[in-house]
Amino acid sequence: MPMFNVIIKRTEDIIFSLLILVILSPILFLLCLVSFLTQGWPIFYVSRRMVTAKKEISIPKFRTMAKDAKNEKYGLERKYMKKGYLDIPLNSEVYTPLGRFMEKTQLVEVPQVILVLLGEMSFVGNRPLPKKNVDLLKENFPDQWQKRFNAPTGMTGVTQIVGKLNLDAKQRLELESLYSDVYMNGNVLRADVYIIFSTIILVLLRGPGTYVSYNSAKKFLKSCIKK
Repeated sequence: MPMFNVIIKRTEDIIFSLLILVILSPILFLLCLVSFLTQGWPIFYVSRRMVTAKKEISIPKFRTMAKDAKNEKYGLERKYMKKGYLDIPLNSEVYTPLGRFMEKTQLVEVPQVILVLLGEMSFVGNRPLPKKNVDLLKENFPDQWQKRFNAPTGMTGVTQIVGKLNLDAKQRLELESLYSDVYMNGNVLRADVYIIFSTIILVLLRGPGTYVSYNSAKKFLKSCIKK
């Protein structure tokens, strides 16, 4: 991969993570307080996720679901698992009211900024997945699954701006693989600016018309890959 992309990614990660920590610190403190008062303990949900095809680390996020979310009464995997991707709609009863707000505004992922600053993740990339999900991807897409890990995992990514619920598993893996192609042999700065800008628009406006279409995202990522 071009060394330029590695340097660009690390530079933008440091800049954005420091900006977020400085600007959002008061909001994060308030969120912790409100979460504790309305939802109780724990405030954070920590899960083991694959950040590469072989490396698994602990990923923190704000808790947005009921404490017993893994209970079979919710049947989350049975209802929403798509060949390796578990995408739970916000109208699911498993979300708390505060949790829905944090999911809509993407504040749920902000605790991961510490991992970005430490170099364990990137600000933009393909989302880390639990090992169980990766095993399902291996089973369903034996020749394609690993490609998504050729790029760093991120707090936001191309499938977030298209909308995970708007994609089937094959489409999602295709977009993630295209982003990896950009990272390995393309203009990753252009792709990341596009994803960051689209994420901001999505968070601020939040509506059906604010998502990027699958075809538009695919076309744009292909335009970032060197011929």
